[in-house]
Amino acid sequence: MPDHPTDNAAEKAESAAERRRPTEMDKAERGLRGLVGAGPSQLTISAAMRARDAARPTPDELAAADELPLVRRNYVPPDDSKSGK
Repeated sequence: MPDHPTDNAAEKAESAAERRRPTEMDKAERGLRGLVGAGPSQLTISAAMRARDAARPTPDELAAADELPLVRRNYVPPDDSKSGK
């Protein structure tokens, strides 16, 4: 039975897709799949909850954080010389 022209075109398209170079998105997706794959979790739920509780800041750490200056991105303070003060 002779091959249909559409069958040959589909094969060429598949071989072209196989030959293409991986893009940055392909690399990122492959790396992400490695991190969040369908494999089992490394921690049990109770161990993850213990880790969460251990990472909570203490009242002393929260008080120290309140003393830190707040830095905003791309913020330019107003020029006081223009206001005449």
